[in-house]
Parts: sequence; C-alpha cells; structure tokens
Amino acid sequence: MSKFCPYCGEELVDDAKFCKNCGKSLENFQNVSGTNNYQYNPPVVENDHTLAFAVGIIFSILIPLIGIIIGIYIYTRKDSSKAKSRGGIVIGLGVVVWILSFITALML
Repeated sequence: MSKFCPYCGEELVDDAKFCKNCGKSLENFQNVSGTNNYQYNPPVVENDHTLAFAVGIIFSILIPLIGIIIGIYIYTRKDSSKAKSRGGIVIGLGVVVWILSFITALML
C-alpha cells in the first residue's frame, strides 16, 4: 500500500525519511497501521541544565568577588572616614550576595 506525505500529499517510497516533493522530514511521523494516515510523534527533548548551572556558579562567584575587590579598594583609600565606612558596606554586601547567590545556585 502506498504512503503519502502528511505535508504535501505526494506519494512516498517505503521507509522514506524525507519527502521527495517538499523535502520535509518524516522523522517524527509514523504510518498508522498500514493506512495512508500519519501520526505525529513529537521528538523527546531532554532538558540539560548543566550549562545554566555552570554559568550560575561562575556568576555567583565572580560578581560578588568583583564587588568585594571594589569595596577593598574604596576601604583602603586615604580620602576620608566616609570612604572607609562605604568600603566596609560594599565589602559586607559583596560577602552577603556571594553567600546567597552561591546557595541559590546550589539549590537549582
């Protein structure tokens, strides 16, 4: 029995992977029990979060570390006592953000 393309209706060769007329892939279509009808089988896609996890870990370390370095720079300046207090605040915030973002990345 002949098979036909589910997209354009062109007759297909047995075990065709692509339609010779429209060129569309037939990979996700399955012929239903010897009829001319095709059933669409969506591809199984596995979500791989490895890259997102690695990027999250890198940013959870780098961004707060940059803040801590800037805070140390501000703290060690000899301008005034305001610089020391502001530098201390930036260092403290950097450490807190570092810990929170690292914990959040581990929870993903």
